[in-house]
Amino acid sequence: MKVIGFTGNYGRSAAEPQGYLMADSSILYTGRPFFVPDYAARFVATPTIVVRTGRLGKCIAPKFAHRYWDALTAGWSVQAQQGDDNRLEVLGRAFDGAAIVGEWVEAASLDDALHAVVQLMVNGEIVSHCCLDEMVWPLSDMLSAVSTRCSIKMGDLLFTGDAGLCHVLAPGDHLTATVAGQPVLDIKVRL
Repeated sequence: MKVIGFTGNYGRSAAEPQGYLMADSSILYTGRPFFVPDYAARFVATPTIVVRTGRLGKCIAPKFAHRYWDALTAGWSVQAQQGDDNRLEVLGRAFDGAAIVGEWVEAASLDDALHAVVQLMVNGEIVSHCCLDEMVWPLSDMLSAVSTRCSIKMGDLLFTGDAGLCHVLAPGDHLTATVAGQPVLDIKVRL
């Protein structure tokens, strides 16, 4: 399984999306706590919509890309910020627990998965309210571009971009999210 993420990509003033890879051990599913590691100055969580691929594909044309994903959820991409030490910066998003993923909502169960509202909250305050059709780089084009570089396999995860305000994680924080009004994510941050 691959975890492929993008920065930017939401809102009119979004930066050009840039890709990054995360280790499969980075995945932290809802219900488990996020333990703040002690090796970096701070850990910044960025809200995102996560898409799960449901088929094997290579060089997928954008017009067929909708066939290659089957579920979505809310998630957080966590980045370790080291301060002045940039030697391990490439691993800043690849540590264990860096890819926070909610429970999956099957695309077929939604009236229109591209317009399903995903809402992410920190300590009860909304930090993101978005849907897949608001992306600057459309999901179909994103999946197509990724599939020209590497095969898409069942179960691969795609973090679609920065969908709201970043948050510096601190012990005691409570991360929650909904997809189309359905609760999908509940994470407590601990030391």
